[in-house]
Amino acid sequence: MLGKPIQWVLLVAAALRLVYLYQIQGTPPGDALLIDSEYYHLEALRIVGGDWLGDRVFFMNPFYPYFLALIYVLLGESTLWVGLVQVGMGTALCWFVYAIGHTLWGERVGLLAAALLAGYGVLIFYDGALLTASPIGFLNLFALYLLIGRGEATPVRCLSAGLLLGLSTAARPSVMLFAVFLLLWFYVEGRYRLLKQGLLLWCGILLIVLPVVLRNYALGGEWGLTTSSAGMNFYVGNHQQATGIYAQVPFLTSAEPDRERDEFVREAERRCQCDLGPSGASRYWLMQGLEFIRSQPLDYASLLLRKVYMFVNRVESQNNLSFYFTRDFAPVLHWVKAGWWLVLPMGLGGLIFCRSARCPVLELYLLSYLAACLLFFVSSEYRLPAAPALALYAARFMLDGVERARKSGVPSLGSRLVLLVAFMVPVLYVDSDAARLMLRRVDYYNYGVLYERRGDRNIAAALFAQSLQIDPAFRPARAAADRLQAGASRRDNWMEEGSRAYANGDYEHARDLYLNAVEKGNVQPEIFNNLGLAHYKLGDLSAAEAAFEEALARREEYVKAYYNLALVCIANGALARADSLLDKALEGEPNYGQALYKSGELAAIAGDTARALSRWENLLSLVGQDETLRSKIDSLKGIAR
Repeated sequence: MLGKPIQWVLLVAAALRLVYLYQIQGTPPGDALLIDSEYYHLEALRIVGGDWLGDRVFFMNPFYPYFLALIYVLLGESTLWVGLVQVGMGTALCWFVYAIGHTLWGERVGLLAAALLAGYGVLIFYDGALLTASPIGFLNLFALYLLIGRGEATPVRCLSAGLLLGLSTAARPSVMLFAVFLLLWFYVEGRYRLLKQGLLLWCGILLIVLPVVLRNYALGGEWGLTTSSAGMNFYVGNHQQATGIYAQVPFLTSAEPDRERDEFVREAERRCQCDLGPSGASRYWLMQGLEFIRSQPLDYASLLLRKVYMFVNRVESQNNLSFYFTRDFAPVLHWVKAGWWLVLPMGLGGLIFCRSARCPVLELYLLSYLAACLLFFVSSEYRLPAAPALALYAARFMLDGVERARKSGVPSLGSRLVLLVAFMVPVLYVDSDAARLMLRRVDYYNYGVLYERRGDRNIAAALFAQSLQIDPAFRPARAAADRLQAGASRRDNWMEEGSRAYANGDYEHARDLYLNAVEKGNVQPEIFNNLGLAHYKLGDLSAAEAAFEEALARREEYVKAYYNLALVCIANGALARADSLLDKALEGEPNYGQALYKSGELAAIAGDTARALSRWENLLSLVGQDETLRSKIDSLKGIAR
């Protein structure tokens, strides 16, 4: 039974997140993994495959691939399971906020703050993404709950909070600033508190972080924290052309992590004319960023102001997935209205006007995430951990305002309303540069490129077309659309010529035409399927198998490729696998006559008369009178008697 209001809030939080997961299934955000998400997924598969240590210093955070690997081992290698686990984390985050608010300022504050986060669109979005945002929010709020959500923190809770913050550090080191601020505050509060809480907290952090540091040293021969990308990230946020948000520096050709790391290292080595490696390159780029700050203080001051604006503004700046792009495919993100535009100004109001019963830990937490964004760059994902703390102050501010208005009338809120309006101006005003982040043209283009690489040219063409509809002058999308159109024409020629050669029995020429098509970038599943048929006819069974496997990798539901691969398995004597492949073909197309016949034939060979009769009688009902098939059925029935 749901009796308490918080139970209803948590039910709504879980329901909204589950609806979101359902709505993105089969859409680009739910079907295709982009940039960091793809990297994490592939790294997790490597770990599941037994290579749990790796062979180089971490460039991306180490926590998330191991988190994914654990889910894949326990539940299965499906990103849907990850989404479901993160739905649980997002719902738990709402409860942690409720518990903290209840302890600090009363149940109503906790309840309202939890309700704001239950319907916070960007939180819902990240709970369904293969990115670190959801686990970081969960780990941070769990740690805050242990520190302040149950009164005075005991030594056990301090150590446990440290372990959680250590895991969060392994997911993104930004939270280390909070841990440093806490240690300084414990020192100011007194020596006893420093020893009792601060050192225990840091023991927990170091228990997680030190193994990562030692592992990196063992593999790379250099000391560092968790990754070798800190200097690169610092430079991205602090150089002459920096804009305050994530943007590729001119010498990068891709945002894909492996290529980004290699290109940063190569450029650093080119500039200093020496061998550096990832850690050395990281230090080089850190020094380049610091040199910009030292040599151009006015430009840096202007950049800092830009970062402050992007931090407080309602626009969600992506460095991977776009909230605005995903909203086109998930109506639930239009239904919910709570967001940064609400919790930031209301939260600032709470910080300024509700000074009784202050919570220095929460204030230091907020300060640390502002400092991290100013130190590096601002993005939706990087500022998101501050939202739950802001929601607590926002709830307190709103409830306190209602109480004041009830007791003294609305005029008593005059100064608060004036300041709130002043806060709202930089939050709601969107300049031209920030507005471009909401256009989604780049997101449609990026996903189009992803689908083009997978061979799904029809989907890619539709995505490029949508990008051009948003901005007809967007040259990358125009070039991609033209490339697809030209490639489709040439692909059709190759398919037509190859099919003609195959029909004429010239299998070698057909094979060469299909191989030429692949070399030219035409990687549609149909081309690999036809290539496999040509190899099969030429007796090259291993090449045929590889071609059919590639066709299925590019289109999992490709029925003909399952059937053709089954033929190769039969030729190789792998009858059990052939039978399984025929079953998959029939799952996709139950009335596939050739698959029904072959499946029945294999069943007859295996002595499974009932299964063979079922397949062949089904086929006979489809084709009508067929004397050969009828005689086979009668013969089998005779054997069965």
